[in-house]
Amino acid sequence: HRVTLNEADFSEIEHLFKELEAEGAAILQQAGKDETLIFERTLMMRFVGQGAETDLQIEQKTFDQWQKRQIRELFDTVYKKLYGRTYPETPVEFVTFKVRASLPQREFCIPPLRQVEGKLADCIKGEREAFSLSQKDYIGFTVYDRFKLFPGASMEGPAIIEEKESTIIVGEDAMASADEYGFIWIDLKTENS
Repeated sequence: HRVTLNEADFSEIEHLFKELEAEGAAILQQAGKDETLIFERTLMMRFVGQGAETDLQIEQKTFDQWQKRQIRELFDTVYKKLYGRTYPETPVEFVTFKVRASLPQREFCIPPLRQVEGKLADCIKGEREAFSLSQKDYIGFTVYDRFKLFPGASMEGPAIIEEKESTIIVGEDAMASADEYGFIWIDLKTENS
């Protein structure tokens, strides 16, 4: 889509932006979202013959409402801010046009796990020898099944908490506990505790 600012047809560019916005909307609507979509338009411009582009975020109004003088002023302002100078007599060109489509920002909310009574002994898979940094030797670690841990379950190290995706090592100088959201917290023992 490379075209100089002087030769650019702003109604064609507006049409291109509308196509990009429609593509973004279709993708987000496939995800089943009926919320109001947010679009951010960006021009990638440079001096004619230059190798690197400068991104210019522009206001969300139809592109044919812009004047070429306004786009040039915006380019020079951003370029000068980035590089300390600009070259107002050198022609500029559009390299590409980008649209970012997004949904409104929402607060991330994790529901707490269902509270269940459990016994820590039911979470034990066995015991395994593992290296202890403090002992500088292999010692016995109790191995727990991560998926059987319940909110409020806590254990003292040395312990290994296993799941398919990862393994948590709890040294003998630490204590681990599962909170109401299923997160594992590890508290290190200090000399004062």
